[in-house]
Amino acid sequence: MSTKLIVFLLIVMSPYSVIAQDLTQYEAVNISTIGIPKVLMDRWGAVSADIDENGWPDIFAVKWRGVMGSQLYMNTEGMFHDIYGDSPDLLEVEEAQNATRINIFADYDNDGDKDLLFGGDYDLFLFQNNNNVFSNVSDQTGVKGRGRPGFVSTYGFDGGAWADYDLDGDLDLVVCQTNNQDFFFFRNDGGIFTDIAEDVGLKGENPLGAAGDRGAYSARLQWIDYDLDGDPDLSAGWMLFRNDDGYFTEIAKSIGLTPDSLTFFQAWFDYDNDGDWDYFKLIHGSDDPGENSLWQNQDGHFVDKTSDVGLYGWRPHLGSSLNIGDYDNDCDEDIYIQINNHVDIDVLLLNETYGPDDHAFGDVAAYSGLTTVGDRKGATMLDYDMDGFLDIYVSSLEFGSIMYHNMRNSYNWIGLKLQGTQSNRDAIGTLVKVYTGDICQMRYTRVPNTWKIQDNQFIHVGIGEATSIDSIVIRWPLGLKEVFTDLAINQYHDIKEGDATSAVAQVDASLPSAYRLEQNYPNPFNAETSISYFIPEESFVDISIYDLRGQKIISLTKKVVDAGQHKIKWNGQSQQGSTVASGTYFCVLKTEKFNQLRKLVYLK
Repeated sequence: MSTKLIVFLLIVMSPYSVIAQDLTQYEAVNISTIGIPKVLMDRWGAVSADIDENGWPDIFAVKWRGVMGSQLYMNTEGMFHDIYGDSPDLLEVEEAQNATRINIFADYDNDGDKDLLFGGDYDLFLFQNNNNVFSNVSDQTGVKGRGRPGFVSTYGFDGGAWADYDLDGDLDLVVCQTNNQDFFFFRNDGGIFTDIAEDVGLKGENPLGAAGDRGAYSARLQWIDYDLDGDPDLSAGWMLFRNDDGYFTEIAKSIGLTPDSLTFFQAWFDYDNDGDWDYFKLIHGSDDPGENSLWQNQDGHFVDKTSDVGLYGWRPHLGSSLNIGDYDNDCDEDIYIQINNHVDIDVLLLNETYGPDDHAFGDVAAYSGLTTVGDRKGATMLDYDMDGFLDIYVSSLEFGSIMYHNMRNSYNWIGLKLQGTQSNRDAIGTLVKVYTGDICQMRYTRVPNTWKIQDNQFIHVGIGEATSIDSIVIRWPLGLKEVFTDLAINQYHDIKEGDATSAVAQVDASLPSAYRLEQNYPNPFNAETSISYFIPEESFVDISIYDLRGQKIISLTKKVVDAGQHKIKWNGQSQQGSTVASGTYFCVLKTEKFNQLRKLVYLK
C-alpha cells in the first residue's frame, strides 16, 4: 500500500477530520418500497436514463443469459413500475438472442423520447420508442448486423456508442462485433442509416482477442472530445481514434496513452480539475497480467500517474462496472467500481485534493455503507429521487436489484437537464464547465459510459461549501456557446439550446463572468509559453513570475486592462534579461478582487 493511500485512509477514519464528517453514507433501500419487485434472474449490466423525458431517471435492469427478459422500470417521482411487457417486439428478440450485450437508450430520431439499441449473441436491432412501446425498426432504418462468413458461429454484438460525429444535428452510431475486424459505423441521414466504416477509416481497425472475442480489448466504446476541439473522438478500450473532419486515426501510443490491452472498463474524466480529460483503466480481474492505471492529460500528452494518486499495485477482483461521479459533492469526481464476486464488497475511490496538482484516491466503501456481498453484476449511477446526491443501482441475481440511497451530507450542488434544438435533442457531445471561485469543473455528455453501463445523462456537479455559482459555460454539440449566471444552487435546471424562453436567459458568451488564470501552454516549455487570463470587468492586473522561494522573477503585466480574454507570453527570462534556471515557477495573477496562481515548468 502506498504512503499516500495510507495517509488518505488515516484522514478518512479520523473522528476529527472534515472529510470524515462529510463522508457520504449509503443505505440499501428496501426495493419493494419504491416499486421494484424482487425478480431473480441472471443479470449483467444496468442503464439509467430519462426514457420518457418526464424529468425523472428510469432504470433498465439488463438480463445476461436465459429465457427471462429484462425489466424496464419507469420512474414517477421516485416510484417505479415495470413496462417491459408492453413491447412484444422487444420480448421476442431478447429471448431469441440469449445474451443481451448492447443496451443503449438514445433519441436517434429527435422526437423527444429515447429509443433502444439492442445487441445480442447473433444480431443487432434498433427499437423505436412510441409512447413507451418499443417497436423493431431495424429493417426500415438499416441498423442491422451481419454474421461473419465461413464456419465462425460466434459473432455477438459487444459494444456500441452514439454521437453526432459529422455535426449535422443527428446521432450516428458505432458498433463492434466478435470475430469481425471491421467496426460498423452507421451514419444517420434522416433516420436511415448507412454503414460507412471504410469511408471514415474504421475498416479493419478492430483487433481480435482470444478466439475472436475481444471482450477486454476494444468493445468498451465511448465518445469523448479528448482534445477539446469541438468534435467527438472515439475511445475503444486501449485505442483512441482522433476525429479529423470525419476521418478517424488511431493515436493512443503517439500521445503517450499506453495502457496494456486488457481494458475491461475505462473512463474519461477531469480528475484534477485542470481543464482537460484524463483517463482511467480497469483490468478484467486480479488474475489479469495488466494493471489498473490512471493517466493524466498534460497538454495533450498522457502520463501514468497511478503511483502518484495512491493506486499502484491496487488489484481488486473482477469489476462489473465503472461509474464516475461526485458522490460526496465536494467539487471533484470519484470512482465507483461494482465488484463481481460473492465475497468482496464494492469499491468507492474517494478523490481528495491535498494541494496544487496533488490528488489521491482511497477506498471508503466499507465506511460508506456499500457492503452488500453476493451475486451482482453491473451498476448505474443516478439521482433516482432527484435530491441532488448520486444514488447507485446494482443488478443482481441473488437480490433482484440493489438500490443504494445516498444519505447526503452538508455540501451543495447544481444540476442541469439539457435539451438540444439545433444540435441532437439528447445534447450528446455537450461540454459543460462550472465555475465556483478558483475551481472549474467539466462534464461531457455521452452514451453509453462503457460496456453494458449507461449512467443518467443529467449533469450533476457538487460544489462543496460554495454558496453560489459564478458561471456555467455550455458548448453545445454544433458549437453554440452560452454562459449562464445567477443560477440557483441545490436544484436542477431545464436548459434548452439557444432558447431565449429557457428557464435561464442567454448572455453574451464573449465576456467572461469570472476572473480566471488559465494553465500556460505549452507546459513544460523551453523557448516560450503563452498565458491566458480572463477579466469580467476593467481591472488593474498584476501578473508576475515567482520562483519556489517566493522571489519575484519578472512582472509580465502591471496595468489596467479591459474586460475580456487576454494573452501574454513568457520566454523564461528574468526582469534583468537573464535566462532563468530549469525548474518550477509560479505565475501569479493579482487584482483588487482576485488572486490565482499556476505552476510552470521551464526546461532549458
